[in-house]
Amino acid sequence: MVAEHPAPRYVVTSHETISHKSLDNLGHDWSLAADPDVAPRRPLAVFFPETTEEMARLIATHREQRIPYRIRARGHSSNGLVLGDRDTSIICTEYMNRIEPPDAESRTVWVQCGAVMAEIDAALATHGFGLPVIGDHNHITAGGFASVGGVSPASHRNGMFIDTLAGLEYVAPDGAVRSCGPGDADFDRLRGGTARHGVITRLQLRIIEIDKQRTILRNERRLTTSLERFLDWTAALVAGDRGAAMERAMWVDLPTPVGSLRVGQVSRYVATPRTCWAVAWNRVAYGALHALGYVAGRLPGWLDRLVQYAGMAGVVLSPRYASIKNVETFADRIIDSSVGDPTRMLIVFPPADQYRAVAGALEALLRRHRAQSGCLTFICMYVKGIQSPYLERACGQPGRPFSEIVLYLGVEPVAMRGALDRLVSDIDDLCIAHGAFRYMHTRTVGPDDPRRAAIDPNLALERRSP
Repeated sequence: MVAEHPAPRYVVTSHETISHKSLDNLGHDWSLAADPDVAPRRPLAVFFPETTEEMARLIATHREQRIPYRIRARGHSSNGLVLGDRDTSIICTEYMNRIEPPDAESRTVWVQCGAVMAEIDAALATHGFGLPVIGDHNHITAGGFASVGGVSPASHRNGMFIDTLAGLEYVAPDGAVRSCGPGDADFDRLRGGTARHGVITRLQLRIIEIDKQRTILRNERRLTTSLERFLDWTAALVAGDRGAAMERAMWVDLPTPVGSLRVGQVSRYVATPRTCWAVAWNRVAYGALHALGYVAGRLPGWLDRLVQYAGMAGVVLSPRYASIKNVETFADRIIDSSVGDPTRMLIVFPPADQYRAVAGALEALLRRHRAQSGCLTFICMYVKGIQSPYLERACGQPGRPFSEIVLYLGVEPVAMRGALDRLVSDIDDLCIAHGAFRYMHTRTVGPDDPRRAAIDPNLALERRSP
């Protein structure tokens, strides 16, 4: 008699057609979301270390044999960081996922690089702690987040994820295992370094005492159909508003048969008493929105598209009350990126005093590319404020606030193949003109382009270091 195994429990995902557990995924990065028909770049050799010692042996062996390699976990980069050719090995950190018990006295926790941020936060919650900065995507790993930066709706108060690191263990390019912490040169080289200077294997994260599920915030939401008013509101928001517990804003330009639907919303979340009314509002409103996310990507095409539009409307008309956890994972649990138009994500870090000029110029640039090449469908700008010591040091101006503009773009894949390089080049030129950085896991000009050094905060920090 053959034993029957229960079917695995369905796990909600914001990208139904992209599986991180699939062998096929090893031949792709996040560009697959923008171009579902892109040819895979399958590796010939893939390694799955589970310990720092195994990682060190792999790095040393590859160095001795002069074999190039790439480090990847879930493959969320779209900037050529995790893909190679048939002569390039992939070293996957998927199984380096141990989460150690938190240290309540030092307010820190040690985790391996492949540990998923959402799972770390869930483990900490059982001890009454949480991460001060966590991404809104449930599959991001700690090592991947540390290698590029990390931003959340609390970054205007808590900085980037890399600002919350207390220590790192890593394997140097020669295969030696080393550790570093704040004040060490290697600490700055590794944070945001996209694995150029070594492979992070374990991270010591700062944690805070918090109950993210039960703490309720009130959303001081504002809506407008005026881009100028949206830019005014968000410029004030990112300039240094420390009174809000969390904050985010979104501008959406959605083409319709009768013209573009253009609307912006700003959400400023503030502390509020945990009343029965606030708790019920949070549960009912987000229960309905998460139900949309639960079915998204698993319905007939026309119905999936309706669900996608309903989800986008729910994001714009964000609920009045929300738990901290619901704010952190807001859009990811509502909208499926694999439904409707393929999507390309590009991210810019303008200084707050340059935010309005950069955001306005980006919106005009995107509309121009859409009109000229037809490469874009909808345009969405997702805005957050950032008060980051890391970015302050990178620009050489202590205390200077920054902002994040996530360009979440619907694309026509065929048209975009011919237009992407020009679009990215224009965005990078705009950043250089305004002293803005780029988030280096999203597409930028290539590593041999001299402009790359001006937009990479890690390289800027390296130039300023003694």
